[in-house]
Amino acid sequence: MFIGPWDSGGPWNPEGINGVHKFLNRVWTLALDAEGVGANPSPSADQELQRIMHKTIARVTDDMEKFRFNTMLAALMSFSNEMVRLRSAVSRPVWDEAVEKLLLLLAPSAPHLTEELWHRLGHDQSIHLQSWPTFRPELLEEEKVTLVIQVNGKVRDKVEIPVDLPEEQVRTLVMGRPRIQQLLDGRTLANFVYVPNRLVNLVIR
Repeated sequence: MFIGPWDSGGPWNPEGINGVHKFLNRVWTLALDAEGVGANPSPSADQELQRIMHKTIARVTDDMEKFRFNTMLAALMSFSNEMVRLRSAVSRPVWDEAVEKLLLLLAPSAPHLTEELWHRLGHDQSIHLQSWPTFRPELLEEEKVTLVIQVNGKVRDKVEIPVDLPEEQVRTLVMGRPRIQQLLDGRTLANFVYVPNRLVNLVIR
């Protein structure tokens, strides 16, 4: 299922199973070992993991319906990696929800492993009798921040941008703003200083 598009085939490589094997081992550990979860709690981490979780539900649901099993599994692998990264910062309730959603989304692809883990987590019914996870559309939207645009240290403009927008795209956006073009008319841009997700300062002469 992970080797490539379901309808395209591809050369079989027995070494390819290693990545999936590591992934399933990671799922097993995430489900049963909660040591360190919430050691350094952060509300922003809870929000981040919930946003990632709902995006994963939407992606996996769409990929399953279109038989894109390789990208579906890639999304689940990415989700598990994000859980590892945020492990110490998320609260236990959010962590437990993420674990259950991960197992539910993986159940059609790894039915025996997820069934075992589901019961080990204390559930009586089979995981395959549970409802498919749903996602909240509002959590699929890219989180935005207000970028302050300064010219020679003075605020001249503001604009909303997606969080963590690459600097090249920020530069193109800022330089295209009518107010900034007006201020730059006939003058030289000496420096472009970008503080991610906060501000841009243009030094002009």
